[in-house]
This record gives sequence, structure tokens and C-alpha cells, in this order.
Amino acid sequence: MGCIGIIHLFFIRARTAFACSKPVIIHRLALFATSAMRLGIQANTYKRMIKTTILCIALAACTVSWANINSTKPIIPALKSEQADSTNTKNNKQNGKSKLNKEQNIGEIVVTGVRQQASINSVSNKIDESLIDRSMGKSLASILEHVSGVSSIQTGTTVAKPVINGMYGNRILIVNNGARQTGQQWGVDHAPEIDQNSSGSIEVIKGAESVRYGSEALGGIIVMNQKALPYGQTALSGHLRTLYGNNGKRYSVVAQAEGTMPFSKNLAWRLQGTYANSGDQSTAKYVLNNTGYREHDFSASLGYKLNALKLEGYYSMYNLKLGVLNSAQLGSEDLLKERIALGQPAEVYPYSRHINYPFQQIVHHTAIGKVYFDAGKYGNFFWQTAFQADDRQENRIRRMNLSYIPAVSMYLTSFQNQLKWNLAYNKWNTEAGATYLHIRNRNQTGTGVVPLIPNYTEYDLGIYAIQKYRNGNWTAETGIRFDNQETRASGYDYTGKLYGGHHVFSNFSYNLGTSYRFNEQLKLTSNLGLAWRAPHVHELYSNGNELGSGMFVMGDSTMHSEQSTKWVTSLSYRSAFAEVRVDAYLQWINGYIYDEPLKGRYVTVISGSYPLFQYKQTDAFFRGIDLDVRLKPMLHLEYHLLSGLIWANEKQTGNYLPYIPSARFDHDITWEDIRVGKGNAWLQLKHRLVLKQTRFNPANDLIDFTPPTYNLFGLEAGIDWPLGERNKLRMLLSADNLFNKEYKEYTNRSRYYAHDMGRDIRFSIGWFF
Repeated sequence: MGCIGIIHLFFIRARTAFACSKPVIIHRLALFATSAMRLGIQANTYKRMIKTTILCIALAACTVSWANINSTKPIIPALKSEQADSTNTKNNKQNGKSKLNKEQNIGEIVVTGVRQQASINSVSNKIDESLIDRSMGKSLASILEHVSGVSSIQTGTTVAKPVINGMYGNRILIVNNGARQTGQQWGVDHAPEIDQNSSGSIEVIKGAESVRYGSEALGGIIVMNQKALPYGQTALSGHLRTLYGNNGKRYSVVAQAEGTMPFSKNLAWRLQGTYANSGDQSTAKYVLNNTGYREHDFSASLGYKLNALKLEGYYSMYNLKLGVLNSAQLGSEDLLKERIALGQPAEVYPYSRHINYPFQQIVHHTAIGKVYFDAGKYGNFFWQTAFQADDRQENRIRRMNLSYIPAVSMYLTSFQNQLKWNLAYNKWNTEAGATYLHIRNRNQTGTGVVPLIPNYTEYDLGIYAIQKYRNGNWTAETGIRFDNQETRASGYDYTGKLYGGHHVFSNFSYNLGTSYRFNEQLKLTSNLGLAWRAPHVHELYSNGNELGSGMFVMGDSTMHSEQSTKWVTSLSYRSAFAEVRVDAYLQWINGYIYDEPLKGRYVTVISGSYPLFQYKQTDAFFRGIDLDVRLKPMLHLEYHLLSGLIWANEKQTGNYLPYIPSARFDHDITWEDIRVGKGNAWLQLKHRLVLKQTRFNPANDLIDFTPPTYNLFGLEAGIDWPLGERNKLRMLLSADNLFNKEYKEYTNRSRYYAHDMGRDIRFSIGWFF
């Protein structure tokens, strides 16, 4: 994603016997993001002992490794910038320690820079690859809950969408391998169409980063980064991981391999695939019928790097078949009221792996092309183009043996382009860019059902500029962006009447951020952003029932765009024994759009009766505090606390907004670096406390109360066992809801009909080579 800065001095001296005539000094070297910089060191007739000193300036993260005929093992696992906030520091230790013989010839040194997507003046957190690997079998939203202030809004046990500081849906922008994710994620029962196993790291940006990313970044951004392609790597590397989970009797396999072409080290590639299979999942006391899934994903990357030019291509396919909970599909209004009063399915059938009607079938294709060019004193240029195709079909139980015909069949295509220029000079850094996005969504004919949303076409054009300044321990930046969005929608309602319209939304976004490092331990970051978001077609024109959530949703075509002002400030302290970070935020949103349940009102259609939800708009005020604490009271022992508190209400009436996460506290105690033979083991005990949501308006919900406070306990035990010099075997046993607690989560849209997931014990084995 372009140049991340200038390395004013890069000095390497190696404390080992490697062949070189003198230390290597690189002055004012521009480093491309996610690129590898290779320093060839030729063998001499003698060996020299010198110390290792590596100084990386303006580099968010870097890995230093050597390669020769027999070894590509890293010298150190990673060097992370003080600005890069890792959510799991111990994961780097669990990747294994590398030992260096004093007499070893190094063929070459490879320095790989991984760009941190967030500005150092924004408030962000990073999840590394080790935590992603250890979270195999969990959803993307569940993995993101390792970040303070991030939770999820769910539909049953299989669909989860991330929530950042109370914001979700179209206010959270997902960037996958540099491209904005465009799919059918507007629905509450539509999870992001992404395989998180293909990501090397995930970054969560809490501020309103609309200047760099566009209007949909009003609530926050989730940046899913691919690892840098292994340019210059001489040996094949990758991993093969397998998992079995008892809840749903599910199993999954993830495989990845990467390397370079035998005829050119400048031509690098990566292949990755995922397969997952699950039957009915269960609560603590009963089976959730028809909640199985089948998932198979694939991705491939190819890149060429030569001097100042780098070309990369990427393709991925996401394919998911997902059963829909039977108890959310009801036949009459009386039965619906009875089921809500009961709070769980009236009838439960034995476990099955078979996926019956109703179900969802989603196929999402992504193709991305990137060009990086370092023009020296003229800056760095980056161009990216991306095409995405999303095919969503939803089959319901229909009369006359017509269930095989999808009741919902939508096909969305999008085409986007991004051009960016970046120049670093003296204490300044200038970035400017332009983006274009075209989306076309069509409802397929022949369903026999009126579509939930009309056909629509959307055009987005944006231009922006960002100026940064750095002077010692103080940095500052400001940015401005202009976006214009045009939407044309057209469809027919139940009466055969044509509806839709032409909407044009345009506005400016502004950003002002600063950070100051008082000393090596204490740092303050503050960011003020003014952003906006146009209403989605779903919010304007919805008129139908959502299959997964069991809700009938109605839009409002008169709504205007949301206008947001968010101020977020972060204070962090780091020492050898403690890491403490406090994030506080205030966010005012004029015209906040949300779907409100209309109590006592139901809509009956051919497939049954559903509670009515109406999209509406109000001025809202969000504020909250996120806490992240790590304490290391003794060697190999670490305590970690994550907490998020949020308040959200209408500004005029003071009424609480629905579906805002309640206060939660996540604790874990980890005993790490346990030597077991040749292996390195760890043990972790986990606890989650979620309080009853008392900031709740009973008039705006289907029931008059919220779920009670609940406590969940978990366990994780793992070991990394070396297999030779480059190979490693990882075995992991983990358990969530260890004591099989029956509970309900307030932000789960299926809590009216069912409880949340019961005990889940997972065992995984991974081979890393």
C-alpha cells in the first residue's frame, strides 16, 4: 500500500561469523509496504565476528532472516514498532525461538517490512498471525473480540458481525488485502464473505478514518492484511492445520504454501485453502436444529518485484452453505408470540449433519491487481484495481415442493480503482489519492417472491489529501476528503407498483490527529474526525422478511445521510512489567439510522408471521471507555484484561438505543514458555463477564427485559514441538463455555427464540514448514 516512510539509517552488524568485508549501511532507502528488501552478502575467505544491531526507523514492523542452501530460519521472529499495537504479545514467543550458531555462513539477509495500515496518529489495535492460527474454527467477529471495545452482533450461533464502539453494519468498513469488501453485508443475518484464515494479520482502527478509506468508515475499519509475498525465498514454506470441535461435531482443514519460482526469485507465489464441515450446533441443554454449514475457500497470490517496481495479483473464492435455525421460521402470529414467550424452540430434534431448508448459499469471488512504483525523490505511486462478484441465494420452506427454488437470489458485482501517491521529505509526509467504486446489484428472476430490496446501481467517487508532520516525539496530521455517491434503485412491490428512486449524496470528511511520546513508557494519541455516510438501499427500500433473523424489515426512502463527529483519545503505558492502555471516545451522529422493533406489530406473509422492524433516523450520542491491561508479575506468567463500556442514547429524548453491547470484561492468565522436552508449551485460563444491559428501553423491543448477567470460563493449552531445523508441530486443546452455561447475549437477534452456544471443546494439530 505504498511507501511507509524513509529509513534514514539502516545499520546491520551481525554477531555471528558471516562472510562480509564490512558492515552494510543503507542511507535514505525508501521501503515499499509489504515488500522484501534483500541485501546480498558474498562469501569471503575469512569470517568476522561482529555484533547485531538493527535500527528500523519509520518501519511499522520488520522481520530479519537469512537464507542459504540449508536454512531459511529467521534470526528473530519479529521486530515490532512501538506504534504497532499487538493484541497478543506472547504469540511471538510461541512462534518459537531461533538460535544462531557462532560459526555459520549466511548467504543473504532478508528484511521484510509489513506496513501498518493505520496512521500512528489514529487509535488502532493489531491481531497477529499466531492468534489467527490459534483461533481456527471461530468466526471473524469472534477473533476481533480480542480487541478492547470490539464485540459482535449475532444471528444465532453461525452468523456474527463485528461491532466497534457500538457501531456495526455499513458503518464498519472491511478492507481485505487492500480492497474494500463489497457484498451483501447490509443484512443483520449476512456475515462478511471473507476467509480469515488467509490473513497474515488483522488491524482494527477505532477512529473515523473516512479521509483515507471513504464514507463507510464512519464507525471504524477492519483491515485484513496478507503477508508479504516471499520474494527471494529459496525454500518452500507454509503450513497444514486440522481441527475438530465437539459442538456441531465439526472439522476443518487449512493449508497454505508459498515460495518463489525456480527460474526467478523475483517471482513469488502463495496458495491457500480452507475446508470446514459442521452439523447442528447445541446450546447447553438442547440442539439448535439446522445450524450446520459447509465452507470451502481458496486464494492465490502471484507477485513480481524488480528494483523500484512491484506487480501483484490476487484471487479468492469464498463458498458457504449455511443452515438457518428452524425456530426462527414460524407459521402464525399466535405461534410467534408463544415462541417469544417461551424463549426457546418448542420442539427439538436429534442431531443431524444434514442441512435442510431453509438455508443460505453464498459464493463470493475477488480479483485484485496492484502496481507499486518507487520514483525516488518524486515519491511512491500505487495503483490498485479490484473486481468482486457476490452470488447470494436463500431457500425457504415453500409449498408445492418448491423449496428448491431460491426465495431470494441476488447477484452483486463491483469494480473499484484506487490511485495513491506518497512523498516523504524532511519532517513532512504528503499523501494524496483518488478512489472510484461501481456497484451493480440485480435480483434474479424466477423466484416467485417479491425481492427484499430493489435492483440498484451505485457510483462512488472520492478524492483526498493527507499531510503529516513529525518532530521528535511529536507527530501531527490533517486530512480532507470529498465523496460523491449516486444511487439508482428500481423494483416492484407486492401490489405490482414500481418503486425506487435516484439519490445523490455528497459531502466532505475531515480528520485531525496528533500523538506525543512523553518518554519510552508513556504515549498519548488523539484523533478528531468528521465523517458522513449515505443510507444504504436496504435502509431506504427494504420491504420483506430476512430469512436468518426471522424479522420483517421496512425501510424509509425519505432518510438523509448520517453526519458524525468522533473524538477518540488513547493513553498508553509500557514497561517490562506492565502494559496499560485506555481509549476514551465521544461520538455525535446526526441522523443515526437503525432498525427499531415495533412492539406488538407483526407481518404475515405466505411463509409465516414475523415481528416488524422499521428503519428510522434520530440524532444520537455515543460515548465509552475501552481498557487493555497486561501485567507480568513474574517470569513466564501474564495477566490480561480487556474491557469495554459504552453508553448510547437519542440526544433529544434521552432514550436508549437498541442493540448496544452491554459492559463486558475478559480476563485471562497465561503461563508461557513451559519447557516440555524439546517443546515450548503454554497454558491459559480465560473468563468472560457480561453484565445485564440496563441501558435499555422496553418500549423498543419485542420483550420487556434483557438477558441476565452471565459468566463464561475457558481453557487453552498448547505446545510447539520443533521437527528439525525449519519444521514445527503445534498441538492445541481449547475450550469455550467450559462449564456449559446456558445463557443469552443481548445483541444476538435470535435470543427471542433460542439460547447461545454451549460448551465447545476444540483440538487442532498444525504442521508448519
